[in-house]
Amino acid sequence: MRRARPADVPAIGAFLAAHADVAMFALSNLASDGLAVEGGVNPPRSMFAWIAGDPVSAFIAITAEGMLLPVLPERASEHWRAVAPDLAGRRAFGLTGGADTARAGFDVLGLGRAGSVLNRDEPHFALDLAALEVPPGHERFTVVRPGEAERPVMEAWRAAYHLEVLGTAPAQAEAVARRDTDRALALDTTRLILRDGVPVSQAGINAAAEGIVQIGGVYTPPELRGQGLARHAVAALLAEKRTAGVARAVLFAASAAAARSYVAIGFRRIGEYRLALFDPPVEIGR
Repeated sequence: MRRARPADVPAIGAFLAAHADVAMFALSNLASDGLAVEGGVNPPRSMFAWIAGDPVSAFIAITAEGMLLPVLPERASEHWRAVAPDLAGRRAFGLTGGADTARAGFDVLGLGRAGSVLNRDEPHFALDLAALEVPPGHERFTVVRPGEAERPVMEAWRAAYHLEVLGTAPAQAEAVARRDTDRALALDTTRLILRDGVPVSQAGINAAAEGIVQIGGVYTPPELRGQGLARHAVAALLAEKRTAGVARAVLFAASAAAARSYVAIGFRRIGEYRLALFDPPVEIGR
């Protein structure tokens, strides 16, 4: 493994695109924030990256804010060991990637000793949008592109999502939800569905690249669950993206109920995906 340079960006992009199902965060970050510069002032999602192969066949990155993003189709432990000295001393708040790749990183870097608010393998799904199945009764809902008028409900739902799904500390959830909502509104990544004029569910995109999106932040208030609302929210968002030319979507499910909703609109399971968030953030190699 060697440190990636600006001249490597096209080759990195081609590699990540070829493995997009497990590389959406890295692919999206590369397009939006690019590679980080050592000692510079870097956007939070810019990446310090290491690559192997010619053409690129392995990729490990850590964002400026501390998320580890590996894409290692083979020989994962070997590549983690190769880059471990360069990662030593860096601050990490999480790791996400294909389950086997992430597991190898935990073992090599000793991350199993770190405290975590979330550390689990989740079922991983993909859908070619030509096969999207819009649920029966979809015409009962109004799809809304949210603006400032919808900010209060978005922030409340996002804070609840952080508490319930991501394990964010209650003292931090509201502030994080405000930042997430700022980004969602600025990038136009979220859709709400309304029933009788009242918001009942939402779905968002947490990573995007040419022709493919990754769904995230799906939320229905507890008192409205069990009615299939999430599948309508996701289907509405993906139908819009399909019209705009997006061909594929991926996601990972936080619960069995969520998985059933995704299967109901055409998603098929492709594996497992690991999401780990450390609390407190860990200094790698310590």
